[in-house]
This record gives sequence, structure tokens and C-alpha cells, in this order.
Amino acid sequence: MTDKKLWAGRFNEPTDAFVEAFTASVEFDQRLAPQDIAGSIAHATMLTRQGILTEDEFASIKAGLEEILANIE
Repeated sequence: MTDKKLWAGRFNEPTDAFVEAFTASVEFDQRLAPQDIAGSIAHATMLTRQGILTEDEFASIKAGLEEILANIE
């Protein structure tokens, strides 16, 4: 396996250490995304039941989150 990054050919300078550290967890974050989305839908459900979100707002949020989930699965 090589240490060369997939995107290495696009840039003239090496990747900044801060960017490397910030993006290091992306693969792990993607594995957590389904649970994170489920939690966000549950939170939006609660906000709707409390009258903070309207049914239409909830439907839009839920549809958007479900679309994101479909894109990452």
C-alpha cells in the first residue's frame, strides 16, 4: 500500500497537518452516520410534538435526512 493520497496529484503543496487531523475520522464518521441520522429524526420528532417544528418542517427535515442516508449507504 502506498502513502500517496488519492488527491495528491491535484495539489502542489503537501496537505496541512490541521487538515489531515480534521479529516482523519471521516471514515469512522461515515460508519456512525446512520445512527446520527436516526437520532436527528428522533430529535425532530420531539420538536414537532412540542410544537417547535410544524408538520411540514418535520417532513422536510426527515426527507432530507433520509436522502442523505440513501446517498451514504
